[in-house]
Amino acid sequence: MKIYLALTVVSLKMYFRNKQALFWALFFPMLIMLIFGMMNFDGYNAPSVGIHDGAKSEASRTLIQALQGNDDQVLKVSTGTPEDILHDLKFGESRAAIVIPKNYGVPGELAVLEVTYDERYSQERAVISTILGQVTDSLFKEYAAVPDEYRVENSIKVNESLIQGQGQGFKGWLIPGIAAMAIMQTGLFTVVFSLVRFKSQGVLRRLKATPIGATHFLAGQLTTKAIVVVIQTYVLIIVGALVLGVTINTGRLGAWFDLTVLALLGGALFIAMGLAISGWAKSEETAAPMANVISMPMMFLSGVFFPLSVMPDWLTRWSQYLPLTYLADGMRAITVEGATVTTLGNELLGLTLWILVVFTIATKTFRWE
Repeated sequence: MKIYLALTVVSLKMYFRNKQALFWALFFPMLIMLIFGMMNFDGYNAPSVGIHDGAKSEASRTLIQALQGNDDQVLKVSTGTPEDILHDLKFGESRAAIVIPKNYGVPGELAVLEVTYDERYSQERAVISTILGQVTDSLFKEYAAVPDEYRVENSIKVNESLIQGQGQGFKGWLIPGIAAMAIMQTGLFTVVFSLVRFKSQGVLRRLKATPIGATHFLAGQLTTKAIVVVIQTYVLIIVGALVLGVTINTGRLGAWFDLTVLALLGGALFIAMGLAISGWAKSEETAAPMANVISMPMMFLSGVFFPLSVMPDWLTRWSQYLPLTYLADGMRAITVEGATVTTLGNELLGLTLWILVVFTIATKTFRWE
């Protein structure tokens, strides 16, 4: 009995000293459970609505606040120019675009609210139309202080119209997200495991004594990874479009150039991240959990598999600044919305800042042996 007990104790010690086994057996399932547990898959998902406030008055601000709701969000409201909110509606980022006229709230004048819907989403259209009617009616009677038998149509009119959106639905949204995730996986894991193995085997140390040098070897490895990143991006986009039947904006020759630039930026970012991890980790046993701790949350919190709208607001406030979020949003804008790399101001700025930060960390932590 003592032998069995001793063997059990030894086996437990060996198991709990294996950090990689602990990660996959405990931390990873816990991470998946917590992330998906915070998603609002079975609850009410407020439709997204873009609003242009042409009045910029207290009455219009009250209307926007009432549409958004206080405690329980009725609609997910964002504001912008008429061009911006129609663009979001056209490519599936929102379900309605509302333009508040300049004379909204002016006594004695008829204010016409211009509301445009994507005709593909009839359920969301019905919800938004009902909420808008109830809110305008209640606010009219509250501020005008008129009897209930007076009709709101005498002061506020809602003019509804439909457009055919060009968004590709979930499939078109998923393909560039998966391509961005693949760039992260290639740039991060191949660099981490290759360099950690070369360091542990003394390959880089021996190369430093040769005419080739470790710097030349490392530059060749990074160039190879960059080429692989571009090729896999092309393959995933083309196969996804052909198999899933999604229309990708690749008819424009310049779109391939834009994809190449964005893929190289993303590759540079995650290659640098791999360099930072491989410089800090002394073995593959410590490098693997570290790489997974960084990559796994980004896979689920950067809008790769599902929209960020299903996540709590407090989570999306910072997940929108993750490096994979910038990369996935940029690739969607190019492949689905027809954007060019010169119009991706926020995405390019975010990726560039992350590259600077990660490269700085990599230069501080990387060691040749």
